Amino acid sequence: MMTSSDAASGDVSAPSDGDAATQAVVGVGSMVMGDDGVGYHAVEALADRPLPDDAIATHAGTTAFLALEAMSGADRAVVVDALSLDDEPGTVREFRLTDPAEEAPEVTMHDFSFGDALAVGDAAYDLPEEVLLVGAVPHSVEPRVGLSDPVEAALPELVSRIETRLTANPP
Repeated sequence: MMTSSDAASGDVSAPSDGDAATQAVVGVGSMVMGDDGVGYHAVEALADRPLPDDAIATHAGTTAFLALEAMSGADRAVVVDALSLDDEPGTVREFRLTDPAEEAPEVTMHDFSFGDALAVGDAAYDLPEEVLLVGAVPHSVEPRVGLSDPVEAALPELVSRIETRLTANPP
């Protein structure tokens, strides 16, 4: 598991046992835009939890290609973000991004849409065969530090869902 200082710098560290990471959790979004920072807060919460030895967690901020870099070489990636859906704020949902039949919400980054980055990223990155999008529906995405009450209340469920994906059916 990466340290908070590694995560803040954007560095991606391999698991401590020397084996390559086969699972990556990548928090995306801006921590200074309210609920858009739910990915950041989920990765921070995971830092205090025991994760499988083959898993890493990192922040990619709002740069699609940093997210691809963070998951490069892994067999499974869990991307964590605020989900633009018509559900109630704080609703936790997940989607399989590598399933063409799945109608996942678009993950918009500042530089590139994440879907577009995934589509062209194979040329530069060793992308996972399984990419999951897990997140919470935001209440407020405007300049502020911290999550709204509904998204803050959903954070434990979101973190639990990520942990379940990391331990269920290992890659």
